[in-house]
Amino acid sequence: MDDVLRAWGLADAVVRPVGVGTNNTSYFVNDEFVLRVHLNSGLPDYEHAVLRALGDLSFAVPEPVVTQDGRTWMPYGDGVASLCRRIAGEHPSRSDARQAEACGRALGELDVALAGLKGLPARKVWNGDLTQVHPLVPNPTELMEEEPAIGEVLARIRPRDDLPVQLIHGDFAAGNVLVVGERVTGILDFEFAGPGYRAMDLETGLWSFDRDEWSTPKPWPVSDAFRRGYFEWLPLSDAEIAAMPWLQVVREATSFVHWAGRHRAGLTSYDDLLGRGERLLQVADGLRW
Repeated sequence: MDDVLRAWGLADAVVRPVGVGTNNTSYFVNDEFVLRVHLNSGLPDYEHAVLRALGDLSFAVPEPVVTQDGRTWMPYGDGVASLCRRIAGEHPSRSDARQAEACGRALGELDVALAGLKGLPARKVWNGDLTQVHPLVPNPTELMEEEPAIGEVLARIRPRDDLPVQLIHGDFAAGNVLVVGERVTGILDFEFAGPGYRAMDLETGLWSFDRDEWSTPKPWPVSDAFRRGYFEWLPLSDAEIAAMPWLQVVREATSFVHWAGRHRAGLTSYDDLLGRGERLLQVADGLRW
């Protein structure tokens, strides 16, 4: 690791692990920076282009630190490593309605800013075209021939042209937000940012903040607070709100195809892939979509 950190002039730095995520591993460097080791296929160039294009926000986003020779990433092991400045804060509680409202408000602000970004290269991520999710999975319906129910769900998903499309975060969850008290200090992990249905970000955020409430009677104060905060910045249309169940299935199907690509790349086990498939079926069976 000293060799890769030397590219940023940080050889002999104090390094300690932050944790292992689904798609990357992170380390604190001198408690001032965060080093991310990206384990998915592809490079973080698009992610870094988005981060560098974002203007002033009421919270921070990871700021890619340029190496001494002008790059924002370096080869490291089986992946690549990038460095950003550490953002203060902790992950919010999924049961705290006030924090949830602040997170919804921050996501709405972010989506307004993302909608204004121009000049980024084309990328298809969250538009319902499952053939474009992962380069190792060009035909998703063939993934689970021994599990026809999963194939049937995948086959029913098609892009649609009646919902607004813009650049979205693509993976907004409590684990990708930092807060201090009731103030959002940072939004992290733009790895899956790309063009997609505008309402997908709200749906993904609601999934993260309201799943603990599914077993409780209504009202659901946390998800209601998250939605209220988001709508302060970006009220959605009636059509987008009605499409939420469908978007939830699309998100789970997109996640499943992504994990299938990870499996084919040797990054996850077949049992993990089956678990994602079971979750997809549970979501699809429980919704009218």
